[in-house]
Formats: sequence, structure tokens, C-alpha cells
Amino acid sequence: MDSISRHEQLLRVFHLIDILFGARGPLTTAELKDRLQHRGVIDDMSDKNIRRDIDFLEKFGYALKQTTKKSPRGTTCHAWSIEAGRGSAELVAPAVTLPELLSLAAARDLLAPLAGTVYWRGVGQLLDRLERVATPQLLDYAAAHKDGLVVHPKPPAAKYRSKTLNAVNRAIRRAQELVIRYTSLSDQRPRRATIRPEALVIYDGAIYIAGYRAPQRNGRSSDDGIRFFKLDRVSDAKVTSRPFERRDVPVESLLADSITIYRSAMEPRRFRIRVDAERARWAAEKPFHPRQKLRKLADGGVMLDIERAWDEELIPQLLALGSFAEVVEPKDVRERLADEARRIVARYEGRPLRSFDGMQAGG
Repeated sequence: MDSISRHEQLLRVFHLIDILFGARGPLTTAELKDRLQHRGVIDDMSDKNIRRDIDFLEKFGYALKQTTKKSPRGTTCHAWSIEAGRGSAELVAPAVTLPELLSLAAARDLLAPLAGTVYWRGVGQLLDRLERVATPQLLDYAAAHKDGLVVHPKPPAAKYRSKTLNAVNRAIRRAQELVIRYTSLSDQRPRRATIRPEALVIYDGAIYIAGYRAPQRNGRSSDDGIRFFKLDRVSDAKVTSRPFERRDVPVESLLADSITIYRSAMEPRRFRIRVDAERARWAAEKPFHPRQKLRKLADGGVMLDIERAWDEELIPQLLALGSFAEVVEPKDVRERLADEARRIVARYEGRPLRSFDGMQAGG
């Protein structure tokens, strides 16, 4: 059975559990098919497939009782019900299907950086509910299928202190100012800052607090730009009693012009980038920008038109492509990249290569 057929069977099986559990009496094959069709699970299927699904339930620990009953035409048909005892006491109305369970297990790996927050607890509570719904055999089956999906690199679990995460989440939910001790890359020790947090942003395996600096006590307003405070660098966070008004523009909209979380006080500007045929597919799939427009060229290359982007965000990506990319505009970015290329050449050609042993020894 291929993966698509297996997925369809698992979907039917969980609906069958729900149907049989809620039924007042045994159901025939025709009645089971009719109820599956009414739920939109199937269009049509053979009696043999229904029987295969019944066997599947029995294999994974649900005790089914086979009896007979009269059909509307007066003929005697096989019918099934949940048998009292084993397989019945464990059953409650299923909350999710097995494909959803597999997706949830993968989501737990992806949400590992949020351990300690309401989001992480919600995932754990839902998985606990599923353990009460499913038999041990079915959970083992789900675990075996989960091995077919790898999250790499896997985010470390419990990376952040639950006390800090809970404080940040509480300040966001209540729209209250937050006092943090934060060490930026340019600082040697933490500095105290009061911020107005708008959201948590997960980017590249790390969590950032998206917010604005609160006005200073002397009445002066801080710069109005949104900032992203990396949670790794927050050593302490305390919620104040001071409320604030949320901005009209949501954080998600502010990130629409960026493929990272880079922000600048400068207005983003238009870029045109030519990418050679050797890296054309890579540039299209990456992408350079969520709103890029791609035009194929006669030689197999592509031209990327990006209406709104920042220099500091795009230049590192352009350098990664090396000689396979050329900035058509803006002109000053062309000159900046040319200067950087000359510095790279000077570094590699202008001095001898130090030995590896010498570098290890600190030479």
C-alpha cells in the first residue's frame, strides 16, 4: 500500500472509531459506508476495504464485536460494535486523526525553543489527551511513522528559562511594559531596558521579542522603530504595571518586506539582480525575498525584481552567490560589492597562508 493510500486508511479508521463509539447499536458495512460518505471521508469504496479497516482496528487493540442484523431489504448482514471491556473503556470521542497526531509530534520538535510557555504546555496537554484516546499499539505505530520525518537542525529543548518566557508572554498578552536586562553584541555586560513587547518571533531556530522601546522618564520619546531582542541575551525580565497601546500595524506586516527579521530606519528600496543559469533555480527556490518577481532570461539565467528590500539584508546573500550574481541596481550597491570583492582578493593574495598547526597554537 502506498503512502497516500495508507494516509486515507488512517483517516477512515479514526472516523470509524468515532462512528462506532457514538452508535446506539451494531452497524453494517453499508451503514458504515453511508456514515463515512456523509462525513465526506469517502466517495465510494468496496465492502472488502471496510472489512480491512475493521481488521486494522482489531490489530491495534480496539475490541470489536461482530454480530448480524437485518438490512432494509430483509437480508441478514454482518454488523460491528465496540465490545464492552477492553478497547471500550479507553475510548472517548477521538479529538484528532492519526495524520494529525504525526503532525503534532513533528510540531513538538519545532516548538522545542518555546518549552515553558503556554504554547508548549498546550502541545503537551493535547498529546496527553491523545494518549487517553489511543491504545498503546496505535501510539507505537505513530511513533514508528514519525521516524520518517527529521527536523534538522533540531532546536534544543528548554533553551530558555520558563520564568523569563512566562514573563514575556504575560506582558504581550496583557499589553504591559516589560523591564529586561539585555546584552547586545556590542555590550560587555547586560543593560537595563524598558520595552513594549508586541509579539514573540521564531526565526532561524531562535526566539526574539518584537517590541518598541518605552518612552524615557524625562518624557522624551525613544526612536519609533521596532526592535528584535534575542531571547538568548535576556538575563532577566519583569512585567511592570504600566499598560501601553498596541500599534495599529501588526508585527507580521512589518516583516512583509524582509526575508529575515532585519529592520532599518531607512526606507527599503528597489533591487534588480541578475543570476546566472548555474544558480538560477537556487535563487528561485531560496527565495531572496518573499515578494520577489522572477523573469527568465534567454541564456537560462533569471532577473530578480525586488521592489522593497534593505541593503544590509540582501548584500550577505549576494556575497554567498559570488560571481554567479550581479546587481543591476542600485548603482551604489554595485560599487560596494566591488570594493568588498577587492578586499577579499587582497586578503587571499596579499599575505601567505598560515599553517593549521600555527593557528591552533595561536600563531
